Amino acid sequence: MNQIHAMRVFVRVAESQSFRRAAQQLDVSNALVTRSVAMLEAHLNTRLINRTTRNLSLTEAGLRYLEGCRCVLEELDHLESTVAHTESEPSGTLRVVAAGALSLATLTPLIDGYRRLYPRVNVRLTLAERPVDLVEDGFDVGIVGASPARNGEFVERALGTTTFVPCASPAWLAEHGEPHTPGQLAQVAAVALPPEERSATWQFARAGERAQQVTLKPGYAVNNMLMVRLAALAGMGVAIVPATLVAEDIAAGTLRRLLPDYEIDDPDARMSIVYPSRQYLPAKTRRFVDYTVEHFEHACDGGGAAAVGATSAAAGGAGVAAAGAAVAPARALNVAAGSAALHAMSRG
Repeated sequence: MNQIHAMRVFVRVAESQSFRRAAQQLDVSNALVTRSVAMLEAHLNTRLINRTTRNLSLTEAGLRYLEGCRCVLEELDHLESTVAHTESEPSGTLRVVAAGALSLATLTPLIDGYRRLYPRVNVRLTLAERPVDLVEDGFDVGIVGASPARNGEFVERALGTTTFVPCASPAWLAEHGEPHTPGQLAQVAAVALPPEERSATWQFARAGERAQQVTLKPGYAVNNMLMVRLAALAGMGVAIVPATLVAEDIAAGTLRRLLPDYEIDDPDARMSIVYPSRQYLPAKTRRFVDYTVEHFEHACDGGGAAAVGATSAAAGGAGVAAAGAAVAPARALNVAAGSAALHAMSRG
C-alpha cells in the first residue's frame, strides 16, 4: 500500500466530506478513493469514517488521524520543496481562531502583515464567541485568553494584558445620573455579555484602598462585545468594555469614561497565542506564531500610537483550557478583550 498517497486521499475525503468530490478533485476513480480509505482502516485496524447513504463523518480516531496526516504531509511537502529549492516559502492554508472581539484594528493589520511576508499562505480566520476545541475543530493556532490550566500538548506564549473601562453614553447619564462609586454601578441598568461567557462580577481598585467587588445587573445581555459597545452608544445602560474598543468613542464624546480614579483588576485578562506542542510544527504555523509575538512586542515597545492601536487585542475571561507550557513573560500591553473565553482542549 502506498500509505502516503492513501493519507492524501483520506485528507481530501475528510475536507470535502465526500468520496465522490474527493475523486473529482484528485482526478481519480471513486473506486480508488474508496479502496485507499479502506486500506488505511485495515492497516490501522480501526474505522476512520462513518458512512451513510447521505453523508459521512469522521470517527474520534479519524479526527486524530486527520490532524496527524495534515502535519506529516505538510512536513513531507516542505522537505521536498526544500530539497528542490534552496529556500522554501511557507504555503497552504493556516486556520486561525480568535476571540470574537478581535476585529478590524487588531486582526486586519496582523493578518495583512503576515500575508505580505508569506503570500503563498491562505489564512482562514474564525471569530468564536464560545469555547472551541483547538485540535478537534481543526485549528492550527488560537489567539485567546490565557489560563493557568496547561499541559504539555499545547504551547502558550503570552502577548499582553487587557484593560477594561466602564462607560455610558451622555444621553443615558443625563437621564439616570453618573455613578461616582463602583457600588453604584450595581444599582443601574447594564449591558454585558451573557453570564455563561463572562462573569458580571468585576474588581475595582483605587490607590491606597482595598479593591471593591461589584456585580452588574444586565438589563440586556448579548454574546458579542461589539454589540455591547453599540448598545452602550445607543444609551441602553452602562458597560464595561475593552479600553481600545471604545477609545475613539470616548475621544469623540459619544461615550463617557466612568470612575476615572479606579482601575479594573482582572487576573484572567491575559491574552496568549496557543498552538499544539509537537516537534515538527508546520512552517506556516511556526512563522505565524513568531510574527504575531513580534507584532505585539513592537506595539509594546512603543512602535507608535497607530501601531499600538492597530495591534491592541484581547481574549475573554476564563481563557484557554489545556494550553501549553513554555509561557513567555506577560507584557504590559493594553489589548482589547474578547467577548468569550476560548478553550483549547487537549483531546487527541
